[in-house]
Amino acid sequence: MAPGKNRFFLYSLGCPKNLVDSEWLSGALMASGWQPVARPGEADMILVNTCAFLEEATSESIETVLTLREEAPGARLVVTGCLPLRYGRTLRGLLPEVETFFTCRRMDDLREGNIRALIDGKGWVAYRPSPEEPRAPVIRPRFPGRTSAYVKIADGCNRRCAYCTIPAIRGKYRSRLPADILREVAALADRGVREIILVAQDTAAYGSDLPGGVTLAGLLEALAGCRDVPWIKLLYLYPDVHRVTDDLIAAFTRHPSLCPVVDVPIQHVAPEVLKRMRRPGPAALVKVLNRLGKIPGIRFRTTVIVGFPGETREEFETLCRFVEEGWFYSLGVFIYSDEEGTAAYGLPDKVPEAEKQARLSALLSVQQGVSTRHNATLKGEILPVLIEGEHEETPLLLKGRTAFQFPEIDGCVLVTEGKAEIGEIKQVRITDAGPYDLVGGIM
Repeated sequence: MAPGKNRFFLYSLGCPKNLVDSEWLSGALMASGWQPVARPGEADMILVNTCAFLEEATSESIETVLTLREEAPGARLVVTGCLPLRYGRTLRGLLPEVETFFTCRRMDDLREGNIRALIDGKGWVAYRPSPEEPRAPVIRPRFPGRTSAYVKIADGCNRRCAYCTIPAIRGKYRSRLPADILREVAALADRGVREIILVAQDTAAYGSDLPGGVTLAGLLEALAGCRDVPWIKLLYLYPDVHRVTDDLIAAFTRHPSLCPVVDVPIQHVAPEVLKRMRRPGPAALVKVLNRLGKIPGIRFRTTVIVGFPGETREEFETLCRFVEEGWFYSLGVFIYSDEEGTAAYGLPDKVPEAEKQARLSALLSVQQGVSTRHNATLKGEILPVLIEGEHEETPLLLKGRTAFQFPEIDGCVLVTEGKAEIGEIKQVRITDAGPYDLVGGIM
């Protein structure tokens, strides 16, 4: 293309794992001479990294594609991510507005040929690089003022949960090499990132497909040696009693940079519901939580599903009672979505939509009470807080997060006294607390 015409706009949908893919893709395009722009109307090429995990996400992805086409009718429109991976070439007939569908299950495996195919390709582009072709370097764009970053340690999944589309979309579990992860974390630290959040569909399985006894515990030990990263956090630890090992517990215990907070997605606790979900039973869940409970100061967050086919009122109440015991400082609730192609799609005794909505509200109310009690115990405590900048509503307040709060999905700390720069970790005395946010002043 002529000089000054290589401009792209990338819109990322879905989960943090998708966000990492988008940043890898942006970095690869920038290394190839393309420049990002802030508005779609300024772009020569628009890329939409889509999500198709649930029907709702699929609809959002399609609506976004059509909206961006209207906003930038002259730009070439490229759709990548989970939507083309899940629905395949049928999308060409459904979305004629799209010039290029680009499929790639591992964005960290981008080669120069991938990027050329994406930039120049038309129609359906499913590039298959030869093993001899060198990989493009994994380059994440610079984001001024960013304090945290997600780092994907694996992709795909070998589990066969009855409700989940991920194995069909992303394929088999594939761990990244430890050296590649360490290089990426070091580069992010050089750019001022202070918090690394490790993600995968199943972080507990990290290394199980690699030779040489690579494990999640070993990776954490290596990452804890990165002196410029004071906080490392872990999301999506599948409750596998065989992979939540003593070595994993010991790594958290030994290294202060490994924040004592873990997301353990339990999904449910009623035995028959878990059986239909093809998930570990309640005894295994409790065993994993108790084992992780040996980590000093550990806090848990989780996700659960309400309205799974056949879930009775009694089974839902069993879930509510378990949550009310106070295992989790934070909890996300999903309403079951009937996804074609999953094992659960053919199950009988579907729960009516109105009942699913009622159960969602009821469980969130239970967790709100738990979170309120948890946060109330923090009044008067002095906690390290990562400062993220001014509060959105007023420049008179700073905003930050404790070591047990994740960005975007948890609450924050409103800092009402003291000064700090973005990226600093300050000791904050908590003076007030609600169900989600904390309030305090810098010591």
